[in-house]
Amino acid sequence: MNITRRAAFAAPLIALATGARAQAEWPKAQPIKVLIPFAPGGVPDIISRIVTPRMSEALGQAFVVDNKPGAGGGLAGQLLAQAAPDGYTLLMGTVSTMSIVPAVNPSLKYDPTSFAAIGLAAIVPMVALVRAESPAKDIQGLIALIKSSPKFDYGSSGNGSILHLTAELFKLRTGVKMQHIPYRGSAPALQALLAGEVDVVFDALPPAIGQIKAGKLRALGLAMAKRSPVLPELPTIGEQGVAGVEAYTWAGLYAPAGTSAATVNRLNAELLKSLKDPENARKITELGYELAPSTPAELAAHTVAELKKWTEVARAADVKPD
Repeated sequence: MNITRRAAFAAPLIALATGARAQAEWPKAQPIKVLIPFAPGGVPDIISRIVTPRMSEALGQAFVVDNKPGAGGGLAGQLLAQAAPDGYTLLMGTVSTMSIVPAVNPSLKYDPTSFAAIGLAAIVPMVALVRAESPAKDIQGLIALIKSSPKFDYGSSGNGSILHLTAELFKLRTGVKMQHIPYRGSAPALQALLAGEVDVVFDALPPAIGQIKAGKLRALGLAMAKRSPVLPELPTIGEQGVAGVEAYTWAGLYAPAGTSAATVNRLNAELLKSLKDPENARKITELGYELAPSTPAELAAHTVAELKKWTEVARAADVKPD
């Protein structure tokens, strides 16, 4: 065997040995970066800042929360796809990054189902909201009101957002007709609802809790399979006769494709311990989020199911990227 052939033969073995050594040293070499798809203050950002300090203590390595907003959450997904599978770059993925952006904007070149799923952390249910003075008292009342109105508008946090797609899912399941009015974020959409600019908003429950309890907004139904402990008196949309309207945002931890099973399992173990920490659990539930710890396999299956679901909704509603 000549020198060139020996070198070609040895190269993969050297790379394999180098990769194995890097994994064996993990996580001693450098800080662990957690990519966040949105600006500070959103669900993935808040969850990351709650759970990573406990994980950092257990692993003996610093965690750096790195906000990378852009492309509706898709920029962070692209960055994870390009990162080395060495356990030092992670992503706190959401329904937008992992399901909606790939469904709505196929030009963003990453496959969320190829990532190494570590574990789900929390979910945040969506809720149908109207002004307190609206004639609609429940979901059936909302359907009747929409059908009897010559023009009925719903607001969202932007084209292709979870607020937008939840409303479109509701339209598909009920056959009602509503006009989409996009805003630059959830807060402006809720303000538009309060001001009478739109007639209904499907938003995450936590941002609306204050207005609901103050009597300014009326929650008509929860887009979940079961009621929320935050508002246990609020029935689900399914309980009110409309099946198949389940929508929530969520936060789950991912690593690049090819990350070793040992690294994934260790990260999952420390994530679960952090979620079970009484103080962390209290902080998360007080925000109106629901703890949803999972195994890597459960998050992987969840990712596939969510991508399939929101791709079907986006295609049926002909949702296009801006």
